[in-house]
Amino acid sequence: MENELKELVGQYSWLFIAGAAVLFFRSAIEGVVEGLKVFLGNDLNTDDVITLDGRPARVVRVGIFKTIFFVYNIGCVKGKPYVKGGSKMAIQNDKLKDHSIEKPLPMLDLTKWEAECEKDDND
Repeated sequence: MENELKELVGQYSWLFIAGAAVLFFRSAIEGVVEGLKVFLGNDLNTDDVITLDGRPARVVRVGIFKTIFFVYNIGCVKGKPYVKGGSKMAIQNDKLKDHSIEKPLPMLDLTKWEAECEKDDND
């Protein structure tokens, strides 16, 4: 019985080691998976204009581990906004979920619904 137990432990010890390695490297594995989802996904593409944490920004590069943004600094002169500079920001892909990122939709053509609005206004 003792020999069988030693043989069983020896035969399946690799499984214990693999399980311990997965637990030890769990956060690294999760980071790589999140990075691949951003890199292979189509949510952020190079040259997309977005709003990053309330500031206008442009996506410079989407990499496997991090995404590079150019965040604009906006100033005002005589009530008109202008770009007065900016800064480069690198964010790890697994940390993107901690930021507020909005991707504006292109202008919507509302001419199709003008007739309906006129009909509603007349009622």
